[in-house]
Amino acid sequence: MAAARILVIEDDDDVARLEQVVLERSGYDVRRAATGAEGLEQAESFRPEVVILDVGLPDISGLDVCTSLSNSNNAFILMVSGHSREQDVLLGLGLGADDYITKPFSGNELVARVASFLRRRDRMRNERDGDATLVLGEARLNRDFHTLDKNGRTATLTALEFRLLWFLAEAEGRLLTRAQILEHVWNDTSGVPTRVVDVHVAALRKKITEVEAPLELSSVRGIGYRLDKK
Repeated sequence: MAAARILVIEDDDDVARLEQVVLERSGYDVRRAATGAEGLEQAESFRPEVVILDVGLPDISGLDVCTSLSNSNNAFILMVSGHSREQDVLLGLGLGADDYITKPFSGNELVARVASFLRRRDRMRNERDGDATLVLGEARLNRDFHTLDKNGRTATLTALEFRLLWFLAEAEGRLLTRAQILEHVWNDTSGVPTRVVDVHVAALRKKITEVEAPLELSSVRGIGYRLDKK
């Protein structure tokens, strides 16, 4: 089996070299980019499965790079920053990052985060072997295209949004806790703050409204969410 492809976008050469060495020792195929522009170019040709993305790049904001990657690439994105404020974490995750890690961090933690992404990738591949669509009244979720459709209206979902909506839809009418959602949708990334679920639910509500799907995402304060058909 070919080694998983990891792209490190980091302008600090010492940090980038350390990340590369640690990941290569774990058997991954690693490439590096020192700027946002170079990172986007490499992502296009290398097609990484995981991107380690620093927020503070010299040319383009890492947040802008994150947005571009999430719109054009299926890679998991691990954002790296020296800031640990919750609003910074939620901003990065809201733009399409799958997880967030703050400096300084150990090589073991980095490898564990990457391994978690790849386990999620394998689970998603297994799920794709099942049904390709899920019908919710007049609305339809399409796994092949990551879309939510209703009577000719279509909203394209990010991989994470789609996985979240599918999980909620399969449990239609049943309350799911944030912990259950994080465990299933984000796999076992215990470092992800529970409020990130709220960020993605808000994004899903907008897309449900865009296509006028007869669905309602209800929240139970302090517990979690439930999807109902109207």
